Formats: sequence, C-alpha cells, structure tokens
Amino acid sequence: MQALQSRSSPFLGARRAHLAAVSRPAAPSRARQQAAAPQALFGFGGGAKKTDAPATKNYICTACGWIYDGDFAKAPGSFKCPVCNVGKNKFKVYKGEVKGKPNNSPSAVKQRFQAKQW
Repeated sequence: MQALQSRSSPFLGARRAHLAAVSRPAAPSRARQQAAAPQALFGFGGGAKKTDAPATKNYICTACGWIYDGDFAKAPGSFKCPVCNVGKNKFKVYKGEVKGKPNNSPSAVKQRFQAKQW
C-alpha cells in the first residue's frame, strides 16, 4: 500500500490522504477490547466466575467436635486436632453453618460431638 502512496500519479493524487487513513492499523488497546468481547459473550474468560460453594469449608473433628478454622487443604499432613490429638484423616466437612469465627468453647465442642454434626 505504501508503494502506491509514494508514487505520484494523477489518479492517486487526490485520494492519497484517504488511502493513508484507511491503511492505518487499529490502536493496540482497541484490538484488545475487541478480542475480549467474544469471551464475555460466551461466558469463558473475561467475566467473574460464579460459584455456589462457600469460599472456605469448615472441617470438624469426628473424635471430639472441634471445628478447624481456615483452609484445610493448606494444613500440613502432620496436622493434629489441638483438643484430642487425632490426625488430619479424622476430619470431615462440617455441614452446619458457621457465622464468623467458629465457637470452639468446651461446651460448644461437647454439644456438637453429642449431636454428631458431621
């Protein structure tokens, strides 16, 4: 295209400015915006992911009823319950609701253990 623009001929003389405007590449930011649009339309990439699961699951010790507060997957394999000293394999997902920090007082732990809330 530049070869055509550089030649001076009566045919291209008046249209030289028009051809230069048409042959310019799009701005890089505009190209990125156009590439993101199909991703947002079809639901892959671009948008925020919707999850129904809570951010962290609470795990309960099946031997005593103590609730682990935090990301259980990141706990070391040597983790033991601080109340009854059993291993990580004795913990199960807690099905009850915990609002804020779990209540691990001795009376609450005893009540959960007697109710077998796991």
